[in-house]
Amino acid sequence: MTELSLSAESIQGDFFQLDHPHAVVNLQRKQHVQIHAERLQVGNASIDHPDMTLEISTRPSLLITSEQLKMPDYQVRRPRIYLDYRLQTRQPLMTVDAEVKAMQDEVWGKFQVYCQLPTQASQETWQCNDGLYHDVRSHIPFNLTVMPTWHTASNTKASRGLELQLAVKDAKFSDAAGLHAAERLTGVMHIAAHEVANGWRWQGVFEWQQGELFWQPFYFAEGNKRFEIRGLYASPILEIEAATLSLQGVGTLHSQSRFNLDSQRFEFLKLDAKDVDFNGLYQSFIQPLLPDSVFGQLKVNGKADWSFEAKGLQPVKFQLDVADATVEDQRGKFGFAHLNAHIPWDYDQPQQISMGYASGHVLKIPLGKTQWQANVNRFSITSPTLSLPVLDGALIFEDVSAAWIHQSMVWHLKMDMQPISMRTFSQALGWPVMRGEIKGQIPLVTYANHALRMDGEMQLSLFKGQVALSDLEVDDPLGAVPKLHANLRMREIDMGEITRTFNFGSITGKLEGDVQHLRLQNWKPVSMNAVIQTADGPFEKKVSQRAVENITALGGEGTAAALQRTFLRFFKQFGYEKMGLSCELRGDVCKMGGVEQIPGGFVIVKGEGIPSVNVNGYTEYVSWKDMLARMRRITDSNSKMIVK
Repeated sequence: MTELSLSAESIQGDFFQLDHPHAVVNLQRKQHVQIHAERLQVGNASIDHPDMTLEISTRPSLLITSEQLKMPDYQVRRPRIYLDYRLQTRQPLMTVDAEVKAMQDEVWGKFQVYCQLPTQASQETWQCNDGLYHDVRSHIPFNLTVMPTWHTASNTKASRGLELQLAVKDAKFSDAAGLHAAERLTGVMHIAAHEVANGWRWQGVFEWQQGELFWQPFYFAEGNKRFEIRGLYASPILEIEAATLSLQGVGTLHSQSRFNLDSQRFEFLKLDAKDVDFNGLYQSFIQPLLPDSVFGQLKVNGKADWSFEAKGLQPVKFQLDVADATVEDQRGKFGFAHLNAHIPWDYDQPQQISMGYASGHVLKIPLGKTQWQANVNRFSITSPTLSLPVLDGALIFEDVSAAWIHQSMVWHLKMDMQPISMRTFSQALGWPVMRGEIKGQIPLVTYANHALRMDGEMQLSLFKGQVALSDLEVDDPLGAVPKLHANLRMREIDMGEITRTFNFGSITGKLEGDVQHLRLQNWKPVSMNAVIQTADGPFEKKVSQRAVENITALGGEGTAAALQRTFLRFFKQFGYEKMGLSCELRGDVCKMGGVEQIPGGFVIVKGEGIPSVNVNGYTEYVSWKDMLARMRRITDSNSKMIVK
């Protein structure tokens, strides 16, 4: 006999099963055994058609190789497992090498680990050191300790258990899509589990000492963080009975959930946090979800309580309580001080929310102390009235109604503007001080499909006249590039009030004008048909020499002021019949016009009486940017009249 062959249906141990093994012993090499099998099963890992070489000597060893190892969610190729039994320690040393990648990834990485195996594998500690996973995007050194345990309860038999500790130091990784990444990550994970009648009861502690972690859309920077979790696993349900996450600079968050491993969905989820830092909560969890919205660049402080509950993919409860907080948009669009809010929501039960602040602003407009209450019923919110103090007046909103429909917000309201002084309004915006007041009513304002619409007219009273805004439409008002369309009508505006306000020089008379099809993009004009001119009527029509100079400067190159007689240039005031300008704006080019056309140009000021003056323009097309620059320089009025 030169060879001995042994076969079996299966061989089973505490942690493995070998299907259809076939061993060949070469009797001429008695210390060498070659083993082939159909499958080697270790936990959820399965090695197909393993080849095993067993050396039986004073230092026994076992080498297991294969082309493929199957694991849930991972592909493993060319695994190599080598066991070297040391007589002096009576413990085998196991070395594992393989090429590994996630199922959805295209990058293969190298995996290796060295484990000191106990003599009694089911009862003593497994110690694995100098572990490493490395690929083009990742470098994760780790140590692993595995301890089998047995738990005994009263009147029951002992059950299997396991304790595991995984430590990583200065690890880094990223995935192909860039949605998950870490740098210099150092931490320890402890997990313990034991078998119960209906599954496995388990608990874990995750301690993160240093490093940065990005898990789309959340980013966690340096700082001590601790995550404790416990629950029950009964296939296919993973029950998380309690989870606690402690974040430096935020506070402590608690959670309960039930996750179905077959459907890969949460059947139940509950989160809550008490007395957390509002700024830390915003930076870690709220801002990443709303980076491009109006709430994407805020500076906040204060304290907050927060809770959330969902069944399946359907939210069922939510509550946010904010105490004495400050919210400030870093772009200067809005801000609120001493903000308090109670915002509950329940899918099945109507709730009442309340909000208030001591002071605030929108753009540069100050807001007074405000309190607001509303009723929320599932995905709609209503409030009969809301008073918003603004400067020395107020905006009164009535019949406020909003709803979340088809993943978009829809709302409408009516507005009554109590008189706001133009003096305080212009001072707040840093404009020259104006007289008069703003007041009016808006029958209906609606917002739907990311667009705001106003029905009716908003009437403004200023410069002893009336300004009416109508046909207002704003597309994507809270977006990066809002677009506005409106029509503007001015009547009975006192020219004396305007010219005194803007230090333009003196002009008496009444002004009227129309701005049709005004279009703003990102709040800058891109199109309009504007006509502004003096009104007819039995009132004094005089223009000062300084005003003539400024009108001439406003017209730019090719604009001339002509006096009736040369010596009359010494007069300080002149009579006029009418004056006006028009602009057809398209893009950045304005087609200019006046009150009359003349050969090669247009009339801006048409003189009348003695003494009188005419101002003519000869440049038909001008840049809108240049026009704005002239307006900013107009009070300096360095232009000189051309006397003919």
